[in-house]
Amino acid sequence: MASRQRKVARSLAQKFYLLLVVPLILISGLVTWITYRGLDSNAAELATALRVQGKSNSVLPLLLTQDDTSKSLLIDPSKLALFSDKKITAYDEHKKLLTELSSEATDPAMQALISELAALDETKLRPLDTQILELLFEDVDKARALYFTDYEPHRLEYEKKIRELARLGAEHAEEARIDMTKKNSRSLLLIALALVLGIAVIATTITILSRQIERSNDNTKSLLAVLGEGLFFFGRDGVIAPERSQALGKIIPGADHVDTLQQFVGKYSATSEDNVKTCLKLLWNVDGDDFLSDFDSTITFLPKSLVIDGSRIVELEYRPLYGRDKQLEKVVVVAADVTEKRKNEREAVVQAERVRKISRVAAGLDSYLSFFDEAIGLFRRADGLVGGKAKGASDLAQLRRDLHTLKGSIGTFEFTSLAHEIHEIETLLDEEGPSSARLSAHWDRIKDQWKFETSDIETVLRLKESQGKVTLTKSKFDTLIAHAQATSDDKLAGLLKASLRVTVKDAFAKYKAYLEKLTDRQNEKQIRLAYVADSDEISHAEMQGLDPAFVHIVRNCLDHGIEASDVRRKAHKAAAGTIQIACYRKSDGWLHFVIKDDGQGVDGDKLAQKAVLGGLWTAEKAAAASYQEKIELVFIPNLSSKDEVSEISGRGVGMDAVKTLVEELGGKITIFSQPGQGTQFELDVPPIPASIPVAYASKAHLASIR
Repeated sequence: MASRQRKVARSLAQKFYLLLVVPLILISGLVTWITYRGLDSNAAELATALRVQGKSNSVLPLLLTQDDTSKSLLIDPSKLALFSDKKITAYDEHKKLLTELSSEATDPAMQALISELAALDETKLRPLDTQILELLFEDVDKARALYFTDYEPHRLEYEKKIRELARLGAEHAEEARIDMTKKNSRSLLLIALALVLGIAVIATTITILSRQIERSNDNTKSLLAVLGEGLFFFGRDGVIAPERSQALGKIIPGADHVDTLQQFVGKYSATSEDNVKTCLKLLWNVDGDDFLSDFDSTITFLPKSLVIDGSRIVELEYRPLYGRDKQLEKVVVVAADVTEKRKNEREAVVQAERVRKISRVAAGLDSYLSFFDEAIGLFRRADGLVGGKAKGASDLAQLRRDLHTLKGSIGTFEFTSLAHEIHEIETLLDEEGPSSARLSAHWDRIKDQWKFETSDIETVLRLKESQGKVTLTKSKFDTLIAHAQATSDDKLAGLLKASLRVTVKDAFAKYKAYLEKLTDRQNEKQIRLAYVADSDEISHAEMQGLDPAFVHIVRNCLDHGIEASDVRRKAHKAAAGTIQIACYRKSDGWLHFVIKDDGQGVDGDKLAQKAVLGGLWTAEKAAAASYQEKIELVFIPNLSSKDEVSEISGRGVGMDAVKTLVEELGGKITIFSQPGQGTQFELDVPPIPASIPVAYASKAHLASIR
């Protein structure tokens, strides 16, 4: 009996092992193997995606460096030896990165974009670059023209594709991170299943999986060690996790030993601790109220950049990490040293402005010489009023007009940085007055910058060689010679005057580029210049005398008159606003200019309201005033229909300067406006003596403004 029971027990034990334990062992082994493979590959896939992202982000700086050297060669071909190695190195490095990306990137869109970049480089950019280089020492003007007309559009297209490649690389890395999270989640589910089903082999399973998890953590630590950017995490309590990239301590010394976000922000920035607390509360809704704050808006409570050791600039990027319940779990902080990048960007901006400026002067030399003479006069007069030299309200008003006019005038010839500096000094004048020491120091820097930039133009374009020269069309010159040989009479004077005149379109040509630059800043507006066909010609002297007035009127049409494109469409107007210019010469020699826009017209009621608030009018006078009387308030100093001051307008100085100038010439200005239809300015000025454009001023002349 006992023997029979033992046999039954052995049989049951065998069946137990065969029917339960063995399957459990097999299932546990299968789950362990799947989890092992999954965790091992997840970190590798993410590392590959991050490597692709890093390389795609590195292409653009090399492309910009390559383009900077190309523009520098266009400015000064004699420095080929200095820039060629830098250009070739940048080109080879960026092509090498694209080649590596072609073999490493798995995203079809990135592969297609890399192929497009290669085709664009082979068929467009490289042949044009070679052609420009060949022309550089034969005809530098042709080389510059070929660069800006043919090469630049393709280069911009190439840059756009590079930026798209970087964006795709970032998206692919983010997708890899999300995919890794999902795969790890599935792996954890399998682990739980293995624990439930594999009770008999639980110890072995835990040992194997623990080792694999440790290996995965080692992979993560290795990944953090090779990252070139500083990286750390913080949670809802503001505690910074111990996992940090090795580069963090190098980029931000001591940051690898900081324990909380409050300590980090307090140590390296001027952001208050209250800001940090508010940010943490809003991110995780600590108060439990119904107020919802999106991540991007809330994270602005934290600093976006740091200044390390007084000179290095470190940018901080904040990325949210969400859990399975779509709730914020952690915030990743990525720190990157952008000192060199910012420096290169500033140098690129300065170089690009220099190229535009010199190209603009070369395209309209006579206009530039007239502008230069006018600007020297404005600099001298303003210099006599800065630093406590202004006596009374009239001098202060004159200084405001001169600065505002100077800012607008230099902007027409691409002195963008200088125009911005003058805008800053206008603000200082408003806040601290003309006797401010800061204003005087700022003014001295502006004069130095003006001297440097105009001297640079003189050197590059060899303007001294053109002193005393007058440019006339061949047909007019031949007519003068023929008449001079045949007879001497009064007609000669008329012919001489006529030879110095140009069409209104040519005279106002510089405003086209100027308007394009201003509308680039105001992306919502489109402007075009139009000219009345039967307009009379005008001379450079006439244009020079009225140029400050035209600058202010054109700026006024752009900023006050022409509406945004979407607003115009709703009003059943063309998307692009029009500024129309006409000039007529009367029999007595007076000039009649008509400048009108098809914008929104002048808000007379708003001007009247501001006049009342400013004490210029009484409420009774405003109520009784006609629309014409109200819109003529635009000529009153320090009164503007705009509520905010911009670099274009808003100080109430521009139209006052126009009226003052026209009246000083003995003329008058009239404004007509119709709400919703537009505004028209009419200028009547007496004859302005014709003259040949002045020669370029010497360095001694330049220095005299100091």
